[in-house]
Amino acid sequence: MPEWEIRPLSDVVQLQRGHDLPSSDRRDGDVPIIGSFGITGFHDVARYRGPGVGIGRSGASIGKATYVADDYWPLNTCLFVSDFKRNDPRWVYRFLDRIDFQAFNSGSAQPSLNRNFLRMIPVAVPSLAEQQAIAEVLGALDDKIAANTAVAYKAEELASLVYDLVTASWPRVPLSELLDPVLGGTPSRSREDYWADGADLWISARDITSAPMHVLLDTAEKITESAITTTKAKPLPTGSVILTARGTVGEVARLVRPASFNQSCYGFRPERIPPSLLFFSILCATERAKAIAHGSVFDTITKSTFDDLSLAWDSESADHAESAIAPLLDAVTGAIEENRTLAATRDALLPQLMSGKLRVRNLDDLRSEENNHE
Repeated sequence: MPEWEIRPLSDVVQLQRGHDLPSSDRRDGDVPIIGSFGITGFHDVARYRGPGVGIGRSGASIGKATYVADDYWPLNTCLFVSDFKRNDPRWVYRFLDRIDFQAFNSGSAQPSLNRNFLRMIPVAVPSLAEQQAIAEVLGALDDKIAANTAVAYKAEELASLVYDLVTASWPRVPLSELLDPVLGGTPSRSREDYWADGADLWISARDITSAPMHVLLDTAEKITESAITTTKAKPLPTGSVILTARGTVGEVARLVRPASFNQSCYGFRPERIPPSLLFFSILCATERAKAIAHGSVFDTITKSTFDDLSLAWDSESADHAESAIAPLLDAVTGAIEENRTLAATRDALLPQLMSGKLRVRNLDDLRSEENNHE
């Protein structure tokens, strides 16, 4: 990066500690409040004009960067950029988010950033034009991800509304008459051949709680074909629904590809009930179970829990309802899957662009070559 200048952080941005705003003093509004973990709420008065960038200054959030385009209020749990010194705010957000601020902990028992310790951090600074070009490329990917997420939320919201309207007049049927909950299993951890180089999805509760919009695309751990064929970790087919029964209880995800799961979850196959109706049936049944447990600890689901639950069901109307709801959930799945690809592309480009190893003009050259080959 011969054209990039190495400068101390203090020459690139000015950091300042945010301002206290107790919850009791906050009023309803649309001004984002930046805290240590990002946007923590909203207020009706802005302290600074946007765009703004903040970084968490203590604890587990140390160094976490947040960008807002609008006027905002930075809390005293973060440091914020009070002067961008003629640098592009979106580029500043990217480079601050890449710095390992843990290395600049001020030394107290609680990890904390002191802005005076940060002044001399070296930063490779491209021209403003290249900063803007980098920010535009990465921002375009973020914007598309945000647009897809909005589409997914609207599609699921509409699907839920259609389900409620269609099933409102359906009779209630005991869940046990329609579904057979399947309990998952964990292959022996001592068997390396069950885990090493595994390629088949194996779901734990954390995979379900982190599944975007209830769509389970991937798992933190995977198992081998040997584990599938010789243990209780049998995969359920696409369209099945998984429900967490222990730990974080009552979380639901739907499978867009076959997957096995552990014994902290129950699985439901789309046999008598088609996939989209099955998903909303389990969501509604889970909410009912939570309501029944109101006032007591809802910390586990057993098979006996399902004995007290019923589902809206009309076999003659089910196919028609499925045909109305399924395309909406397909839209959710499509948006979430595309977001995964977009995020992977952004995350691969980001360190290359921010380090100067890949220049925006190189991307333009690659684009031109691809167009010439079409």
